[in-house]
Amino acid sequence: MTFSLDRIEGDVAVLIDDNDKTVNVPLSDLPSTAKCGDVLSIVDGAYCVDIEKTEKRRSYVLSLQEKLRRRK
Repeated sequence: MTFSLDRIEGDVAVLIDDNDKTVNVPLSDLPSTAKCGDVLSIVDGAYCVDIEKTEKRRSYVLSLQEKLRRRK
C-alpha cells in the first residue's frame, strides 16, 4: 500500500492511502526528508519515500496544471 503525504499539522502527518482514506501518523514516524506531496510506502515496518512514484505523480500534476493554463 502507498500513501501520499497530504499535510503536516504540528507533530502529526496526515496521509491519504490508496483508498482515499485519511491516516494520521506521528511526524516522527516519517523520514526526515519527507515533504508534502511525497508518495510513501511501508518497507520493513517503516515509512519510506518512494522517489520514483513521487516523481511520476509530480510530473503528472504539473502536466495537468499546464493543460489548465493553456485553456484560458
